[in-house]
Amino acid sequence: MKRTKGSLGLGTNVVELLLPHRRPLLMVDAVDAFEPGPEPALVAGRHVSGNEGIFAGHFPALNLWPGVFTIEGMGQSCQLLFTIVEIRRRCEERGAHPDDALRELVNLERGFTLHPAFRPEEGRAFRELLSGAGAARCLGLASSVDVKLVAPVFAGCRIEYRVRLVHRLEDHLRFEVSAAVEGRIVARGAMTAVAGAAMPF
Repeated sequence: MKRTKGSLGLGTNVVELLLPHRRPLLMVDAVDAFEPGPEPALVAGRHVSGNEGIFAGHFPALNLWPGVFTIEGMGQSCQLLFTIVEIRRRCEERGAHPDDALRELVNLERGFTLHPAFRPEEGRAFRELLSGAGAARCLGLASSVDVKLVAPVFAGCRIEYRVRLVHRLEDHLRFEVSAAVEGRIVARGAMTAVAGAAMPF
């Protein structure tokens, strides 16, 4: 997968506006970058804390992150990518520039971090758009999850997810996915998904 450009810098609070998942099953806590284009791409991440409940049994004295959680993180990153693509499309349908959606997401992040450049009125309006109209449709992974786990992940790591939408036929989508820790690939492959009904955030 090519290196993704386009710094975004969204934290957990904005991620939770875009995903239905919550801890302990929220496997993404930041969106680092988004790249538009014919094959849009996204870079996201998750810090793996030694305090995760799963480490009580997987495995005692080893703190080995379950591979299925890494796969779930790549799937949630695909959902985030699809959601941002859909929000940009809806902005364009309303006569705005699609990049306005990215600026509004960054503005929301500023609100959650008490940044002095936060624009509260615009932030409220954009949140109403997300919560009211169902800004995107939910994405369900279909029967094709072709992912290979190639290295272990341990407590204290940050997993970086890279996903790219490489093919779309109506509501069927195919993503290239990978996960890495400090530049070393720990999982890679492809996921096929189907877009479902409108999702009220």
